[in-house]
Amino acid sequence: MFLCELDLKLFYVINQFRHRLLDLTLPYFSHPDLIYVFFVTSGWLILKKKTLLQSLIIWIFLILGYVWVDFSCAKILKPYFQRPRPFVSQENLYYYSDQKHRYLNQPLKKETSYSFPSNHASNVSFASIYLSLFYPPFAWGWILFMLLVGWSRIYLGHHYPFDVLSGFFWGGFWGWTFYLLVKTLLKKLRHEKKLSA
Repeated sequence: MFLCELDLKLFYVINQFRHRLLDLTLPYFSHPDLIYVFFVTSGWLILKKKTLLQSLIIWIFLILGYVWVDFSCAKILKPYFQRPRPFVSQENLYYYSDQKHRYLNQPLKKETSYSFPSNHASNVSFASIYLSLFYPPFAWGWILFMLLVGWSRIYLGHHYPFDVLSGFFWGGFWGWTFYLLVKTLLKKLRHEKKLSA
């Protein structure tokens, strides 16, 4: 009960803190196309520093991991917890949809997917942690992008803070797991290459 109350209070603090600049910029950080472009572009630039085989393996597991995290969050965790989104369960909040900010005095009567955990947060956390572990010098950029995406989900009225934090945890866990898996695979390939040399 305490955590639910804390989650709701934090939601309103973040959602009600408005500024014109945030209204203009934060919607971009919730746009799926921007997220894809950001990771594909930055990831490609980094992986060009590795061999073709290494880059190919890292990219394949990045895609596989991303698909798994997205699927498990949307099709397993959300249906299990069945938490309604803020804009269909709370009143007096700001909500962004169809490229417009609105203030909702009453919850919307609208069919939508569940809220917990956040798919955006899970996906961006997976990619951020996974790529950061392979190339730490760029970690600050990926982590900053991850935090901005999470902030945008609350600011736009689509998620509670704990939805985002749980998404960060879920995606981060799998980002670390896939990194260890790929690291082990690359180490094994290097060992076999030495033996065959």
